[in-house]
Amino acid sequence: MIISMMDKLLRYGVVASLFLLPLALHAQGLSRVVPFSGTADTPLIVAIQIIINVFLMLAAIVAAIFIIIGGVWFITSAGDEGQAEKGKKTLLYAVIGLIAIGLSAAIVNFVIDGIAFA
Repeated sequence: MIISMMDKLLRYGVVASLFLLPLALHAQGLSRVVPFSGTADTPLIVAIQIIINVFLMLAAIVAAIFIIIGGVWFITSAGDEGQAEKGKKTLLYAVIGLIAIGLSAAIVNFVIDGIAFA
């Protein structure tokens, strides 16, 4: 009962923090960044590389969030084998996903740099 309540609280907290992050940044006086600024003067393949890198970065952030969630589930299992196993699997799959994201970023950038500057 307590674990499921903590699980819901953690999920709602992560979602709320993602929605409130732009407000916090705006409160600090930071200016807006124009997305994909400067891509009008670059070739199409380089613009595609920038877009792919943005999506890979977002995927890496999601994987890092799942590493944190899996760690919290594992730490707060309190002897519950099912909860501990759930945390271990979440950690394992998130780390594997992070490695896959890093490798795909390296491959995509290598291939596009080879095409763009050939």
